[in-house]
This record gives sequence, structure tokens and C-alpha cells, in this order.
Amino acid sequence: MKRALLLVTLLALPSLLIAGCASEWTPETSLHVAIERDARREGFRRVAVITDDFYWCYPLTHEVIRVPKGFETDFASIPYAAAGIIDPMGDNMEGAVIHDYLYAIGEPGQREKADTILLDALAQHHVDPIRRKIMYETVRFGGSKNYGAMTEWRFADPETQKPVKAPPRPRTAIIAQLKRCEDMKGATYLKMRAEQVLPHF
Repeated sequence: MKRALLLVTLLALPSLLIAGCASEWTPETSLHVAIERDARREGFRRVAVITDDFYWCYPLTHEVIRVPKGFETDFASIPYAAAGIIDPMGDNMEGAVIHDYLYAIGEPGQREKADTILLDALAQHHVDPIRRKIMYETVRFGGSKNYGAMTEWRFADPETQKPVKAPPRPRTAIIAQLKRCEDMKGATYLKMRAEQVLPHF
């Protein structure tokens, strides 16, 4: 089947103020994905491939998470009953992609933290409180079977969207610990890109 591809570029523009800092900052890079128009998981969830490394700094801990190029995501892994309430292509996309990756790695003992990061990332991207609560409670209630499951660790070629052999799964999604998230700008960010351990396609 011939697949029609839609390239979506999402510019993340959160406006969070850090204590002691008067200027606004952006704790992440832009999220770039290629969406397969006809592909669905469980018959209704859209599937996309990350087309460039996505970096996000968690404001509470200053830990940097890298979602690598080639990682497959279905965004908000919500049940069909909630599909009419949660738009997987809405403001929750960045938080959902981060959460998908944390679950795909499945670092032992860190599932609750992964769900808390989802909740915080949703708030950061101005998802309204009701939808944040629904998404959070959904993953807390039904997400345990997917945490660390091999079926979640999927990669595809960003150009063709064809499945490829997944790289070795890292122990953790965290690639750096910064003194402050603002340090992700400029030279520090470039250094993190140079030191990344997962291969490119």
C-alpha cells in the first residue's frame, strides 16, 4: 500500500519563568515528526516517526531527556472511549511523545516519575486541567502493562517510514543533568548532540 506522508513541524513555545530569572525560556527543541496518513494503532491512533532528535529539559530537576530520531510514537496512548475528548494532535503532543519514550525505555522503578513528567509537561504546554487529569489518570490506571514492554521500543526510517531494527535500549532516557535548563542553549546543547549515544539513520 502506498503511504501518503504528512510532515508536521511543531514549534514548542512554552513561557515558563524560573525562580530568580526574569526572562522567558524554552526548555526544549522543536518537535519534528512524519505522520503516516493511513497507519493506526488499535485501529484509531495515529502513528508518527520522530524526524530529528527532540530534547526536553525537565524544569523541576534540570534533567535533559532526548527522544531520538527514528523513534515511533502514537502520541497520547488513550483508549477509544477518550478519543473524542483528547486530541492527540493538540497541545499535548510534546508531553505525549516524551511520555511514550519514557515508557518505551521502562527504567525500573521510574514509572510514577514518568507519569508525573507527563502531567508537568502537559501543564507546561497549556493543556487545560481537565484534560491533563484525564490523561494522567488514564496512564496511572492502565499504563503498567506497556511500561518497558518490548512492543513499545519501535523505530522506523524517518524518510520512508519503514520499520528498522531498533538500537539497543538505553538504561535511562536522561542524557544530561544541567545546573539550570537555560544551559541547554548554545554550546551546551551542541555538546549534548555531539555526545549522544544512539545512532542516526
